[in-house]
Amino acid sequence: MAAKNDTNFEDMTVSSKTLEALFGVKDRTIRDLSEKGIVKRDSHGRYLFWNSAKNYITALKVARAGKVNPMQTKEEDLDLDQEKAQHEVLKRQITEIKLQLIKGQVHKAEDVEAVMTDMFEKFKSKMTALPSKLAKRLEGKQRTEIQRILKQEIDNALVELANYNPADFYSDEHIEISGEAIGSLGVDDSEE
Repeated sequence: MAAKNDTNFEDMTVSSKTLEALFGVKDRTIRDLSEKGIVKRDSHGRYLFWNSAKNYITALKVARAGKVNPMQTKEEDLDLDQEKAQHEVLKRQITEIKLQLIKGQVHKAEDVEAVMTDMFEKFKSKMTALPSKLAKRLEGKQRTEIQRILKQEIDNALVELANYNPADFYSDEHIEISGEAIGSLGVDDSEE
């Protein structure tokens, strides 16, 4: 006759070290798993062997199925060094963009939009004014003369559109490094 096994695994408690060895993880991971409710403790702070092992296996199965790591949380387990490095990269990129903005190498979208809108409104105004401006002047002219006058007026409007001032696109942060102007700093270098 076989001996009766008196061990009740559901009531067995073990130390953190035992679970670390069984799961192959570190003490901090056991504590994290406990906080998440995967590893269970009794009222004395010891770990319930059966429930902890069963829940850990279930969590691993779920993780494998959903490609989610049960040991990680979104905010708690961030790699601080990696986060700091990413932050420094972003700060550097921002600084480089600001420097390009100061030098006039890049332009703010709102500055470009304002300048382009102004340019095209003026161009549209000139073009829509052509018929009333030229109507009397074109009366009785030959076709070739009408074409020449129209072409000349259209070319004049297009030349004005093409001869935009690049400085119009500069933001308030722009500084001319050549010493001619110091932009928004309000410094007048003519006093030197």
